[in-house]
Amino acid sequence: MASCCPPAFIERRCGMAEKRKDSRGRNLKTGEYYDTKNKRYMFRKMIDGERITITASDLVELRRQENDLLCRIDRGNKLNTRNARMTLNSYFDFWLETFAKSGRKATTCTNYKSYYNTYIKNTIGKKQIAKITKADCQRIINEMVQDGKKHSTMSNLKSCLNIVFECALDDDIIIKNPAKNLQVPQTESKKRTAIEQQQIDLFMGYVKNSERYSYSYPAFVVLFNLGMRIGEMAALTWDDVNLKENTITINKTVNRYRKEDYGFTMAVASPKSKTSIRSVAMNSVVRKTLLKLKMQSVSSSVKLPYVDDSGNIRRYVSGFLFVNTYGNVWNEPGFRELIKRIVERYNKDAEENNTEKIENFCPHMVRHTYTSLAYSAGADVKIVSQNLGHASTSVTLDTYTHLTEDKKKEQEAVAQMVRIS
Repeated sequence: MASCCPPAFIERRCGMAEKRKDSRGRNLKTGEYYDTKNKRYMFRKMIDGERITITASDLVELRRQENDLLCRIDRGNKLNTRNARMTLNSYFDFWLETFAKSGRKATTCTNYKSYYNTYIKNTIGKKQIAKITKADCQRIINEMVQDGKKHSTMSNLKSCLNIVFECALDDDIIIKNPAKNLQVPQTESKKRTAIEQQQIDLFMGYVKNSERYSYSYPAFVVLFNLGMRIGEMAALTWDDVNLKENTITINKTVNRYRKEDYGFTMAVASPKSKTSIRSVAMNSVVRKTLLKLKMQSVSSSVKLPYVDDSGNIRRYVSGFLFVNTYGNVWNEPGFRELIKRIVERYNKDAEENNTEKIENFCPHMVRHTYTSLAYSAGADVKIVSQNLGHASTSVTLDTYTHLTEDKKKEQEAVAQMVRIS
């Protein structure tokens, strides 16, 4: 029987029946496409009147994501296509207010917001959340590498993005997490260095005898002799000092907060971790300095809120050991600036007198210096670790690997010197 269809129509139908293939000649399923220009695979499907597109660099990965999507549809988990059109910035604000503040410290949320505002808000933050790809996220990391950002900064940003996108995935707003398995290169970390003893002596002698800066001398004595963090030093109150037993209890820290989020810029909170709560012994220098400070100090009226991990005010703290010239409690940026001013003033005098200058240092270098001096003096690593508030000795040894390397060289030198035959 002759066909009633014209030959051209039959040819078109036959052409449509041909299977699409990728660059390797593999047959593609219905809805699958290969983008030869960008060398990527795509799967498209209409869901509730919205076209959903999945992309992947290889066919295996595309079909894995494709299968995940179809399984979710079979289970009745429909994509929230309306929310998928919202920008990442809008979703981040929603996530921060709804989910982030539950189960995370307020300081962690503050840090997440800082990372986000710096690197995401004005870049991929303006894009629709459902249209953000893994390549978009990787470009952010790559730019950070080019700008010389630290590995820890990039890892923290990756962690923030991963948590946000995982939440959107659970909310059925996106099909996959574009921040998953991002490549964060191991950038060269700055070597932890200690301050030389000669430099310490020059600095401490100058501060102690300076009319302008002598008020800060007790704080530096505590830092250099006890190796605590700046926030822990700033949070010390007279209730933490036991002059009878010669101990200082470290059980809180001073943190900074965003006023627009919490209503204050500084508050006292629990320390970094549970192991950060500790009691450290005072040596004679610390004891003598604090006794003198206690006799000289006029009762300070400054108070700071004590907040729980969520940033809710529970009480107020007063009786701080150390305050600045304005009567306010110290924070790390403020103390860093203090050190800078002292060094600049000292070096100006040293240049005029043609004497030795001192190098500027950050507050955390004082902690490294304490560790180096204690370890070099033969202190047990377990005791040093406890005084630092580390979770274990392995954390101390991993953080200060150069110390163990130096100790090993000393031991090898001794082994070479002792030769009995």
